[in-house]
Amino acid sequence: MARWVVIVFGLLQICWPAACEENKYANYTLMKITPQNGEHLEELSKLQHVPESIEILKRSRGLNRSTDILVAPHKRAFLDEFVSRLRIPVQYKLNYGWFFQEASSQAIKKDDYNVFAYNAYEDMLAFINNLTIQFSNVVTVQNVGQSYEGRKMVLVKLSTNPNGSNPIIFIDAGVHAREWAASAMAMYLIRRLGRSPRARKRELRGIDWYILPLVNPDGYEFSRSGKSNRLWRKTRSKHTGHDCYGVDGNRNYGFRWGEKGISKDPCNPEIYAGPKEFSEPETQIVATIMQTYKDRIKLYVSLHTYGPYMVYPWGFTDYIAPEKWERLHNLARMVSDSVVRAGGHRFEVMSSGQWYPAAGGSCDYAYGVIGIPYAYSMELTENFEFIFPEELLEVVLPQFFEGFTTFSIHIRREFGKK
Repeated sequence: MARWVVIVFGLLQICWPAACEENKYANYTLMKITPQNGEHLEELSKLQHVPESIEILKRSRGLNRSTDILVAPHKRAFLDEFVSRLRIPVQYKLNYGWFFQEASSQAIKKDDYNVFAYNAYEDMLAFINNLTIQFSNVVTVQNVGQSYEGRKMVLVKLSTNPNGSNPIIFIDAGVHAREWAASAMAMYLIRRLGRSPRARKRELRGIDWYILPLVNPDGYEFSRSGKSNRLWRKTRSKHTGHDCYGVDGNRNYGFRWGEKGISKDPCNPEIYAGPKEFSEPETQIVATIMQTYKDRIKLYVSLHTYGPYMVYPWGFTDYIAPEKWERLHNLARMVSDSVVRAGGHRFEVMSSGQWYPAAGGSCDYAYGVIGIPYAYSMELTENFEFIFPEELLEVVLPQFFEGFTTFSIHIRREFGKK
């Protein structure tokens, strides 16, 4: 059996009690298990039923595509026996929690917001507020509601002609709390579109951009509250009948809700779809934005981070494609090419269901219910799971921006005023 081992911090296999209390992942192991045949795929699919202390961060979508699993120390022997018995290639990243960066906050003044950092939500709001003051002719903000824990949620509108009824590109980010780089990308878009004279002539010409930079602020702040919470994914709602928190916001939308790729267990840390469709105020807010501007939104992009993938409907199935899937596919390829020309990585383009079936997603709702012509989940970053290093943001965010420039060019050509 082929094995590759990554040893972190020498041969460190233990943590002191105080450190373990602060970071439960300190002694966890990330195992990247790569199936080589059909039996491997079938056996890996059964691991989702292992009840506790195994967190599946990514599932294989085919042969030679890894399933990435975080394993608690007391489950390590079980997984080692599993891969040994089946002779599946595996990579190990030991002491995974030691890769986690400390969350930081800063006091925001007019010009000191670091867009290439993982900022607190209050700091994001402060920066957005300052931007509306400095560039009021381009940037406006709409208060669209509150999260479950009462955090204000704002929709940032960027336009050089707010009364012009231009086509809208609607972007949201951060529905999954641990995906910090997604919201960093949304904030980079807001800053660059709002402040750049070039953007007024290119990306904003004949196009309005509506950006919801953090769909799940409660979960995001919880994931920043300590290293043991760094990989929190869900919202922070509390529903009656159980003691567990949160719902996967990207399984909670009212289109084919609960059909496939979900869990009905409220304590499932990953894919609990909620007690009913739209049980979460956060997903209700996104849907309301779509409904309010449905006649003008021509492109919807939901930003995530476990790339590099760009996927489009349908997510609820892996064997039915939308009637106009080719234009969805072709535009995604054009965007990918733009990112590559800027020095970034190439996206794998496919339907969401081909990647892995998951019903109740925002893209399926946007496309299937609202009728938005182009809808994508854009999975950013590569090689770092959900813990993309902050110091690399300055490299990758401008590369991804070029993809959004391509989006704007295409939407203007197809839907702009003639």
